[in-house]
Amino acid sequence: MERNQAISSLRSTLEWLGDDVKWLAGEVDPVIEATAIAKAFDDGPAFVAEHIKGYRDARYIGNLWTRRERVARLVGVDDYRDVKHRIIAAVKHPIPPKVVSDAPVHEVVIPHDRLNPFALFPMVQHTHLDGGRFFGSGVHYIGGKWAGGDGASQLSFYRMSFRGNDYASINMIPGGHGDQIASRFHKERIPCTVNLSPPPMVEMMGMGHLNAAVWPTGEDEIGAAGALQGSPVEIVKAKTVDAYAIANAEWTIEGYIVPSERVWETEEAERLGRQGEAMLHPEWARYMGRAYRCRKFEVTAITHRADRPYYYVPRVGTVWVQAPFTCATHYELAQRIAPGLVVDVATYHAMLTSSGVVFQVKKRRRSDEGLQRNILAAAMGVSRGLRMAIAVDEDVDIHQPEDVLWAITSRVNPLTDIVHGMPGGAGQAFQPTDRMAGGRAQASLAAGGIAIDATVPLGAKEHYARARYPVEEVDFTRWFSEAEIRRIRAAQDGYTRFLAASGLL
Repeated sequence: MERNQAISSLRSTLEWLGDDVKWLAGEVDPVIEATAIAKAFDDGPAFVAEHIKGYRDARYIGNLWTRRERVARLVGVDDYRDVKHRIIAAVKHPIPPKVVSDAPVHEVVIPHDRLNPFALFPMVQHTHLDGGRFFGSGVHYIGGKWAGGDGASQLSFYRMSFRGNDYASINMIPGGHGDQIASRFHKERIPCTVNLSPPPMVEMMGMGHLNAAVWPTGEDEIGAAGALQGSPVEIVKAKTVDAYAIANAEWTIEGYIVPSERVWETEEAERLGRQGEAMLHPEWARYMGRAYRCRKFEVTAITHRADRPYYYVPRVGTVWVQAPFTCATHYELAQRIAPGLVVDVATYHAMLTSSGVVFQVKKRRRSDEGLQRNILAAAMGVSRGLRMAIAVDEDVDIHQPEDVLWAITSRVNPLTDIVHGMPGGAGQAFQPTDRMAGGRAQASLAAGGIAIDATVPLGAKEHYARARYPVEEVDFTRWFSEAEIRRIRAAQDGYTRFLAASGLL
């Protein structure tokens, strides 16, 4: 099966992935077990749980995005580092969706008077500290005038907490595309569909975050998903609201975002009457999340496939699908400031994907000197709560974090090359340090972050020539068999293997 055909739905994707999917025959409990499997076997195969405790008519899909090589294969590139470039190209050259009249996701329609999301969705509980079982498993699709006009569309994962059979809280990233839409139409009810387990590229666009300062509201994100897919995403008119659903999704929740009404995310938070105190579930900063009073989502209907639809097991930390969006944003930002100066961008698992960025810089002429600092300053300014931005030279492999640490250790003047950002700027409520800085009665305030210029002055490069052994000139098979070489290299630490293969000291 060709990739473009395979990734037009989750079901054909699972077939196409073959042995990279583990099918679980034993029963899985939504409480603790589903997410424990996902966490314990991170960077392993995707998994499908055929039997869910208490939900005989649904199946789980998890860990689809937790391996770099699988993300690259799904996107259609050989090297994971090229995923960010595919995202940039897709956003700039979208393929409009195709409207169909009949869709698998409409095989079963549950009207408003029969809604019971708690009985339908096997919502998970991540830890024993969670404030309950929460929904965070679908891609919100907003289109038309709401998204910015004809051809515009917005896709995003928003955490939701059902507080009743027909309404939930919806928590939007402050300043993001959805937040801007809700603020613009504050007095209206915004029609929307929430699409669970759609075709992979739709889910990928929803899971990733495109910084609104670099990618303004009004982009065609469903079209970008089509470009990543290599064919138009099929959409279908929703049954009860003036919106479209993803035709090949497994489930769709239809309804309205109601910006003017607020809903507490948990019963405990409502009882306390205070934001940011009651526990929620683990958040991207790797701390326990907190519950807030958020906008309301009114549910008008739920539709799904007839044959045991797949429910996505949400887990914060799917870094390999989120990181390319962070990199795409900062790469595009750098190209707008100084075209060609930045040759690559990376972020790391330890940087929480949206809290840090590393720029690989190649200075070409005297006038380039200093532009790396302009880029660092811009990155700190456009990214809410960015904790660290680093610039290194082209001889440093930014995909090897220890090589970046080496550059910081050996090339940074602590008096002049470490710059603190503007303290007191807007931060992230999910980052405890920012939340504590703001205090309960204030918004979360960032401490300012750190920008590190670990580049060498252009005129002093000869003093920083890296020591390198010419390992490529030696035929090691004179002393070792091919099998021995493979075995020795497999046992090497990742950074040691990189240094050994490159000859760098």
